Amino acid sequence: MGKIALITIVSSLGLLALSTATAKQDPLKIPKVDAQIEVDGELNEAFWQQATQVNLGVETRPGENVEAKVKTTAYIAENGTSLLIALVADDPDPSQILASLKDRDTIWADDSAGFKVDTFNDERKAYIFFVNPLGIQMDSIEDDVTGNLDSSWDAIWYSEGKITDTGYQVEIEIPFKVLRFPNTSGEKTWGIDFVRFYPRDYQYRLAFNQVARDQSCSVCQISKISGFESIESGQNLEVTPYISAQRIDDRNPPSQSEWQNGDFDFDGGLDVRWGVTDNSVLNATINPDFSQVESDAVQLDVNRTFALFFEEKRPFFLEGADYFNTSFLNLLHTRNIADPDFGLKYTGKSGKHSYGVLAARDNSTSFLQPAAQSSGLATFDDLESDAFAARYSYDMGDKSQIGAMLTYRSGDDYENTMVSLDGKYYFTDEDVLRYQAVYSDSEDPESLRNETDYQDYNSGSGYALAYNHNGRNWNWRASRVDFEEGFRADLGFINQVGFSRDLVGLGYTWQGEEGDTFDRIALGGDVDRTEDFTGQKLEEEAEFWLNVNGPYQSWFGFGAGVRDVWRQDERIPLAVDMPRICVAGCWFDQDFYWIEGNFRPITSLQIGSYYNGGDALDFEETRAATRKNYGLWFNWQATRHWYLSTNLRKSQLDIDEGSLFDANILNLNSTYQFDKKQYIRLTVRYRDIDFNPSLYEEPKDSNRKSMARQLLYAYKVNPRTVFFLGYSDGGFEDDSVDDFEKTSRSVFSKFSYAFQL
Repeated sequence: MGKIALITIVSSLGLLALSTATAKQDPLKIPKVDAQIEVDGELNEAFWQQATQVNLGVETRPGENVEAKVKTTAYIAENGTSLLIALVADDPDPSQILASLKDRDTIWADDSAGFKVDTFNDERKAYIFFVNPLGIQMDSIEDDVTGNLDSSWDAIWYSEGKITDTGYQVEIEIPFKVLRFPNTSGEKTWGIDFVRFYPRDYQYRLAFNQVARDQSCSVCQISKISGFESIESGQNLEVTPYISAQRIDDRNPPSQSEWQNGDFDFDGGLDVRWGVTDNSVLNATINPDFSQVESDAVQLDVNRTFALFFEEKRPFFLEGADYFNTSFLNLLHTRNIADPDFGLKYTGKSGKHSYGVLAARDNSTSFLQPAAQSSGLATFDDLESDAFAARYSYDMGDKSQIGAMLTYRSGDDYENTMVSLDGKYYFTDEDVLRYQAVYSDSEDPESLRNETDYQDYNSGSGYALAYNHNGRNWNWRASRVDFEEGFRADLGFINQVGFSRDLVGLGYTWQGEEGDTFDRIALGGDVDRTEDFTGQKLEEEAEFWLNVNGPYQSWFGFGAGVRDVWRQDERIPLAVDMPRICVAGCWFDQDFYWIEGNFRPITSLQIGSYYNGGDALDFEETRAATRKNYGLWFNWQATRHWYLSTNLRKSQLDIDEGSLFDANILNLNSTYQFDKKQYIRLTVRYRDIDFNPSLYEEPKDSNRKSMARQLLYAYKVNPRTVFFLGYSDGGFEDDSVDDFEKTSRSVFSKFSYAFQL
């Protein structure tokens, strides 16, 4: 199918959404009060008597819209500059309330209460705010179009909580300057819901609104609240300068055993956030602070053919990141912009139109080189490049959307341009179609073109289609993705091209009723087939699974399947007496299975484990193998102040002649929170891999160990007014040294302050 015909089809599908309509409830009314609030959790201001009062009388999980087991009352008002919310949560046994001192956005296991608000009333996206009984905050953005819940979004707002003899209560102030809403005069209508999480033997979700389980959207189901006639975001300017200092010492055993002591490196910069209008924001940064205070979790990179994904954690890129999401593909993964001098971003929404523009200058350039059965990372430390991304989307009908995106990256003798058209169309509340068409054109750096295995694919296109039926009990889906070998999104994360994949799946969910031990049992399966761009079948797979939710906030699942995999050995023989068996390609018949589960023996402790095994491939030498992967993890709120999280993984790959490797990975985080603002955290990342060199053709160390440690003190007034002081070190052990050797050590400090003008 031609690219023009494909784009015409997906555009026509999107236009059908204009006829969609949904019945609406009568909205609540929000009163305006002439008062200021002292956020202390006491609820002793007189204006609370004027606030609109609602009862969270519905249990939506595990029960299905049944009467709530405990009483919760919400109060809402506004004073022209802020949204004012209070929630009073009754509890028959306040001693069972789980309330811990933690860093923000980590209270998901605690008792908590809050609300979601759809400020554009477009039934597609909502801000979410939650507070635990001690006033610790958690905020996020829910996006029905992409299905994402983005907890990386951080706003500056105010909250406090208090445990009482009858339960707890929280008080919240959300300045309108942190929200985006229509830049219009007169009465406004927003979407609203109030929610309480009540973790006991089950994780009870109590709410103001019922939730229909036969609908494919969440934000579309919340109630309406009207008023807000004279609200304004005010002088919405935030200026955040920072200063940082770091000293790094290193060495390179065994050739260099003496420490090479570094000097203190001082740096500084400035971030600016300006609410240009009530519905648009400009972010700018000069010499930005793109440092990551927390280390990435260790992942196993042995016997993998595709590049690993690491999440974005840097504040400038996280602000407004949801405006660049598409309905299907990850076309802007900003960790590809590794070392920028500056950044500029403008995002907003006007009526049915959403838009975002991002520009940055990067001192180095890196991008994925995807293929049908593998991907690699090309990195050019000395190649400066300009990065640009633009996204536009249009809301059609009640819930559907169509959008377009452009990304562009260029440097000396290098260029990549990518364009996309995508959308999401609701046939019914249960039936949804997502679609996307993409095209790219690339010119690679000369140093890459001169490599012996370079493949000169300058351009390519692709598309993705997915249909989902999400009923109360039955669900089914069908999808197809197809990418030409020359497609590349250098600012995104697309790690496989030159293939097509077709998939169909079916599932059934038993919904528990009041008194049932298990509140949800889901059985499902799918079959899929993958081919490369020549029509060669690469994989055919069928699998099934069963998932169960039950008491002790438990989840348990298992599954199994069969697959046929085709693989070609593309290595060059080292000698004439080392023939390659799979030069022309080989088929491997595989069986696989997995089992996984987690539960809470007490509400403050979550324990989980998993195992997956069966037939596998040794990708390095293209031969049949078997795998055994184990995992054990726990999250423990040991006291109100101390939190411990540990994840231990073990992975083995064996062939008939013996074990190829045995890997152990440990990720440990231990945090002591002194109060709402300050904590000290120990982080340990450890990896130990034992190889059997005699079973490999290429020379290989018999053992590789690595470890990184970090001790961090943090004082946070809000997400952007922070002080960090820390120490970190790292080292390794392999066949070149006799014992574990440190290779780096550093001390660092950072201070930033958000001036709200």
